[in-house]
Order: sequence, then structure tokens, then C-alpha cells
Amino acid sequence: MSSQPTTGLEARDGAATRLPSDSGDVLLDVRDLSVVYESAGQTAVQAVDHVSFQLRKGEFVGLVGESGSGKSTLGYALTRLQKPPARTNGGSIVFGGADIRDLDDEALRQQRQGGFAMVLQSGMNALNPVRTIRNHFIDVFNAHGHVPRERWDSRMRELVGKVKLPESMLARYPGELSGGMRQRVSIAIALSLEPQLMVFDEPTTALDVLVQHAVMDTIIELQRSEGFTAVLISHDLGIVLEATERVLVMHEGRIVEDGGSREILRDPQDEYTQMLLSHYADPRAEVVSLPGFPDRSLRGTDQTRQETTSSFSTVGSRERSAARNPITVEHLVKTYPAPRRGEDPVRAVRDVSFTLEPGQSLALVGQSGSGKSTIAKLLTGVEQPTSGAVRFGDLDVTRLGRRGLRDLRSEVQMVFQDPYAALNPLHTVEYTLTRPVVNYTGLRGREARHRVLELLETVGLTPVEQFAQKLPHQLSGGQRQRVVIARALASDPQVIIADEPVSMLDVTLRAGVLALLEDLREQWGVSLLYITHDLLSARLITDDIMVLHDGAVVERGRTADVLQHPQDDYTVALLDAVPNPRRRLAS
Repeated sequence: MSSQPTTGLEARDGAATRLPSDSGDVLLDVRDLSVVYESAGQTAVQAVDHVSFQLRKGEFVGLVGESGSGKSTLGYALTRLQKPPARTNGGSIVFGGADIRDLDDEALRQQRQGGFAMVLQSGMNALNPVRTIRNHFIDVFNAHGHVPRERWDSRMRELVGKVKLPESMLARYPGELSGGMRQRVSIAIALSLEPQLMVFDEPTTALDVLVQHAVMDTIIELQRSEGFTAVLISHDLGIVLEATERVLVMHEGRIVEDGGSREILRDPQDEYTQMLLSHYADPRAEVVSLPGFPDRSLRGTDQTRQETTSSFSTVGSRERSAARNPITVEHLVKTYPAPRRGEDPVRAVRDVSFTLEPGQSLALVGQSGSGKSTIAKLLTGVEQPTSGAVRFGDLDVTRLGRRGLRDLRSEVQMVFQDPYAALNPLHTVEYTLTRPVVNYTGLRGREARHRVLELLETVGLTPVEQFAQKLPHQLSGGQRQRVVIARALASDPQVIIADEPVSMLDVTLRAGVLALLEDLREQWGVSLLYITHDLLSARLITDDIMVLHDGAVVERGRTADVLQHPQDDYTVALLDAVPNPRRRLAS
């Protein structure tokens, strides 16, 4: 690729890059940039491969791609935050007339003030859990010396106000804030440097649709009012197309498409972009059809469901026992003590009643704080209700002792939200699966190993012998979640409670895990309680739905009926917040 600016599109091995013709308003000029990961004793991985693009002053650009595409690595390189084993091995990053690759530590520190800043993916990981939010701001003020001490308090209040947080947040610790609040605090801290360029790395990952929508509205408003150039890094093309003016699509370390958001939405040129767009649909549509779900689009109607072919096979002749016991919840209440003196107790669950019938798939939908995960903990005996009853068949879950709970958990298993935190990084996949096989089935030795390999094939991790010996860091997010599902299946449960199992996965990985859960329900006959804020996935894999708001059920019924004809304003708000890139064409 030529190193000089040109007009239009330039191609390098099929990669298209848009370069502005007028360089007078160019803020950042990236030329032929490459980043490689080199670890001792391992093959080097080219994460960013000869990437070139320019950013104009005041431009809002999306950088989209799946996990492993190189987008976050590129974001870290743009702000000089990459650490070993990552290193740039070619190209230039010119900001303010200087190549930031050549800056020493002191010059880089000075450049960050009024230059560039990055908002990291996880608000909790980006903040120190033992320091108040006020102290986080003070650390930045001390490091850069750009705010006089007498203005510290007023500047902090001004910054938290810009991200729509009350002044009381300054006295709190990160653990006392919701995910959306923590992300707003991270944005406010980055704003304190008055940057010309802000890089947002997956700022809405794992947030529910309403909080996600609110955070994105805040970012859009700030970008317009403050006038900084913004780069929004995300695996969610729907969010990017709704928010940004221009989109860079990355795949395998290269920019494969660069164009205006409307232009890409109307006529995507690259097959990879077309594939990403194919995974979006309106959950309210009469027919919902996504890749991997050709026969699931009429779920919830009176039409007979077509037979599907399972995406996996089972090994051996072990009989699978279908679910035979319902879970019955009656007038469930859970109240937590007040978090601080003078504050009210937290009513997490308010008089909730429902029955999960054998073989049923039920979605429990609501935003963060609605009580969904608390209900899951109550159903599995992890926590005790303040009042009400939980029964599994004839068993009263609230009265079970240690042995009774152990027996219950052989029949009721959880699939957790975060596939990265759910697995011990020191244990191989085989060890992780062998423990529940031994504990719950009594199999030993060769029989236990055979069962482990069977589970791996069941969840589509083949060749099974190779995956059995891998450690979690050697797996993708989707593969890790499949291991978590295999672990849940190890005890031959009657019920699987899946708590936001795809919220941290890319759209293609998400589709594979959802199809797996649906196939398991059909092939094994398990009951599925699917906890989610993703209404599209609920439409795809569940028969019935309950909508929770502030701990109470506000709507319930057949999934398609509720989503197509919502009766409660809260359900309507959830539906309106679902990312839908095609809305932009209609606006």
C-alpha cells in the first residue's frame, strides 16, 4: 500500500482503506502499522497486519470485528498502552506531528494531557477497588498537574455531572456501583485529561440493553459537546452502526472495509461485513431467522415446529433421563440489608411466582438489578429467600442441608455469564470435567475419561483428545463457554439455569452457543431457565418469557406473543433499546 495519502479506496490483498483527501484536518495518521505478540518458546502471532487509516478532527469512527480480529490490540497501540509480549514491528502512528512510537515516557506522559485517552473494556477492572472515586480523580490530577489543587473539587463535580452521575458517587468505591456507573466513571476520568482523541474499548460489553443504550447516548453527547475525535471499538456491529459516522471493519488483523455507516449498512462490500450484519434481527418481527436457526423463526406460534438435525452427536449408549420434576416458585421475596447507614434495604425479589415445567424453556428477562441472577441463586440454594418457597419436585429447596443441596445440584446445574472467570486457569479441560463426573456419577479411571470425551463431543469440541489437554487460555471465549456447558452436563441434570451465557461473546460465537443450548434441550430433554437481557436470543431459544423489573414480574406469556405485542411499558423500553442497525436507514 502506498504510504502517501490518496483519495477514494486503496486495496491491499483485498483490504479496503479510506484515506481523506484533505490532510489539513487529520488528527491521527496510521501508516502500515503492524503489531505482533511474541512469547518465549511460542510462535509469533501477527495481531495487526499492515494497517493504514487516518482520523479527522471531531470524527466519530467505529472499529468493529470479532475476538481475535486485532481491534483491541490496535486501540492499545494507538494510545501506546500495549505491553509485552505485544510490540509494534512496523509502521508509524503520527499524532500532533510526532510519531508516538518514538516518544520516551516523559514525553508520552505530557502528550496524554490534551492528547489521547482510552476507556478500557471492564469498568471494574479499570478502577482500584480499595480507593474511592474521588481518589481516582486525585491520582490523575497529581500525575499530570493540569488542575490546580483549589479546583479539584469543582472539577470532579463538573466531570461526574458530564457523565450524568450525582456528586455522591465521588465518596463511593467501585464495588458499590453498577456496571454502567463504573463505565461512566471511567469515561469521566478519561475526560479529565481534555483529550483530542478518545478510544473506547468495548464500553458496553456485558451491560444490559437499557444501560448499554444509556452509556452509548452519554458517549455520543460528550463527543458532540466536547468535540473530541472518538474511536468506538466493539464486536457489536449493530451498536457501532447506530452510533458512528464511519466504520472500519477488522478481520484477521486487517481492515477489510472502511466506509460511512449508512453506506456499509446499505451495501456492505466485504463478505465478512455481510456475515456480521446477517446476525441482526428485530425480535418483534413476525419471522425471525438468523444463521444457525433456520427452523426456529416461528417459535411461539401455533404452527408445528419442523424437525431439526442436531449439531452434535453423543458417544456411547448411556441413557439420558429427561426432566421429570418441575421447579415451583411461590411468592418469593429476597431483601438485602441496607448497603449504608441511612439507606433503605434492597428488595431484590418481590413476590415472584412461577413454574418451570419438565422440558420447558423459560426466559427470565430484565436489566441489571432486576433480580434475575438473585432468583437463580435462590433456585440453586446458594442463597436463602427472605420469604416464600422454592420446590424441586417434592423437595423444599429452602430446607435442604449440605447433603440435600449436593443432591439438588446434581439435578440443577448453572452455566455462568463469564466464560473467562468460570474456569480455573491452572486446570486442563479434562481435569475440569473429570471432577464433576467423579463426584456425581461415581465413574473412575477409563470410564470417567470416556465420559469426559463424550461430553466434549456433545458440546462440539472436536477432536476431543486435543481439547481435553488444553488450558483455558488456549481456548476462545465460545470454546470456554462450551466447556462450562459440558461441566454443567456432567451430572446428567434435569434443569440447566443459564445466566447470561452469551453476553460476553461475539455474534457468531453467540449463535453457536445458543444453538447448542437449544439442541441440548431437545436431545437431552432438560428444562432450561434462560436468564438474559438479550430479547433476540430469548425469541430464538425459549418457549415462554417472564419480564422482571425492580424484582417484580411485570409481564409473562409465550415468548413470541409477549415480544410482538408487549403490554407493559418496561417491555417496550427493552425492545426499543435492542441494537438494530437498520433503524438508522429509517431515521
